[in-house]
Amino acid sequence: MARWFTIALGVLGWGVVLGLPAANVLPEPEMTAAPWIALFVIVILAARALAFRPVEGSVLSLDSAYYVAAAVCVGSVAAGRIVAVALTIDASVRLLVARKHRQVDPGSWFTELGYVLYFGGMSGGLVVLCGAAFGAQLPMTTRPDAIDVAIQVVSIASLLLVTHYAIQGVRLRLLGRSWRTYVTELALPGVVAETSLMPIGVVLVLLYDPEQPLGFLLLSLTYLLINLVFSRLSRTQKQLEMRVHDLEILNGTARRLSASLQLEELVEAVARETCKAIPEAEAVALVHRRAGGEQGFVLDGFDRLSDRFFRQPMAEDEGMAGWVMSRGMARRIDDLATTDVAMDDAGGIRAWLGVPLFMYGGCEGVIAVQSTRAGVFRDDHQRLLESLGLQIAAALQNAHLYELAMVDGLTGLFMRRYFDARIDEEIERSKRYKTPFSVVMMDVDDFKMLNDEHGHLIGDRVLRAIANVVKAQMRGVDTAARYGGEEISLILPRTEMVAAYNVGERIRAAVADIRVTTDSEPPKVLAVTASFGIASYPESKAKDGEDLVRKADRALYRAKKTGKNRVELFWSDESGPVRMPMLGGD
Repeated sequence: MARWFTIALGVLGWGVVLGLPAANVLPEPEMTAAPWIALFVIVILAARALAFRPVEGSVLSLDSAYYVAAAVCVGSVAAGRIVAVALTIDASVRLLVARKHRQVDPGSWFTELGYVLYFGGMSGGLVVLCGAAFGAQLPMTTRPDAIDVAIQVVSIASLLLVTHYAIQGVRLRLLGRSWRTYVTELALPGVVAETSLMPIGVVLVLLYDPEQPLGFLLLSLTYLLINLVFSRLSRTQKQLEMRVHDLEILNGTARRLSASLQLEELVEAVARETCKAIPEAEAVALVHRRAGGEQGFVLDGFDRLSDRFFRQPMAEDEGMAGWVMSRGMARRIDDLATTDVAMDDAGGIRAWLGVPLFMYGGCEGVIAVQSTRAGVFRDDHQRLLESLGLQIAAALQNAHLYELAMVDGLTGLFMRRYFDARIDEEIERSKRYKTPFSVVMMDVDDFKMLNDEHGHLIGDRVLRAIANVVKAQMRGVDTAARYGGEEISLILPRTEMVAAYNVGERIRAAVADIRVTTDSEPPKVLAVTASFGIASYPESKAKDGEDLVRKADRALYRAKKTGKNRVELFWSDESGPVRMPMLGGD
């Protein structure tokens, strides 16, 4: 709707500019006015170059006084053509620059072309009609009375500004903008600023003398200088607002990141705070070393649109994050289609911005934002992300040190006391945000027999292999702990019972595929299995974290009693099925 409204107004405006003189409704401009018409075009283009953006998507240029002066001096038709040509050139150049920097969608050429037609034609047509409405059909040939000029300029300007901003408001409303935002942030400030320059429009008309142009030229330069001052003040104000906004973001982020030493909570906080700081980011990737002193890197990803977290292993020199880590410097890519970094699959990502995270005296990670729109990340985004990176790196370093003190040396999983603290926190989070979570208790089947027959070293080897399987199936927000002996416990935030069942089935199947070779002669290849019990909160009606673990243990006991190597669920009334059918498990 907005596109056709824009095109219709553009066509109508050009029809007024070109059609009314052709139909002898208004007189054609005189050829002797050509040099002055060229001068008006140059000054208007210069004023347009000093335009600024009070709100996103709208450009404000203080050139209306010059439009009105042109209408009175050389006639409304000539002035309308001056404005139409100048603004068409200006809009075309802005479009080409935006395309060069990939700031517009390549598929929107028809819409953008319609805007160019509208911007020049609508403005030029309004100048013709408003000037003709107050007696400016013909060029000025005699020295006018100052009071008459003032009345005529103010009348034309008032009608022009009111009509122009009303039409622009309707167009922006059709594009989904708020009337209140448009009026308070663009229309009112624009009308006030434009009106303040109308006295210069009056003086321009009074100084207009085709025989002696010096005074007119000097005042034109003064007019442009005033435009420059307004433009600089507006941009300075916007920069100050951005700096204050960035400081508020950094202050809030620092408080949020320092609130937890637990890595899974920190990963979530980093992702959400980064998206809040940079709304253009559709996804966030945090690359950092594995917890618990393990070798290698992991990528914790967050998809803002689906509100989904995921984790995957990553090589140190892999992809764009590897490029940033190896060089220790930020990189912004406007369009991945043109990058020199080798990638297997960009997954629809077009724009990418990543900054290094410095810990332990070197580059130990990357925080990156991504978008499916090309060229959306700017220099200010990079500066803000670099500042966030300093806080993220410090928080990660503290979390890693904390985890080293809370991680089991054999399996690399958390210790029981960490699990107990986490489950109480998750209970409180679930109560506050009304989100479910699940606890999975797993136990290695016949582990005592395996230890007795093959020795504790082989038992340790089995536990390490199972722990690696568990960690491979976890998201960045999940927690896995060695609960005791051969028993492992998991906390799955924002996970209902059915989803937790699928996780348990995947881990069960992966454990069943494990093969461990003994050190005996001849060596034996051992297969192991594990049983699982799952309880969900608040579905289980557990009173607290201890009660929730107890109920997951009851389901685990049932799995042991009914054949082992299976996943059982705790039902709050114990009237549910003994074992759910597999739902999407591997």
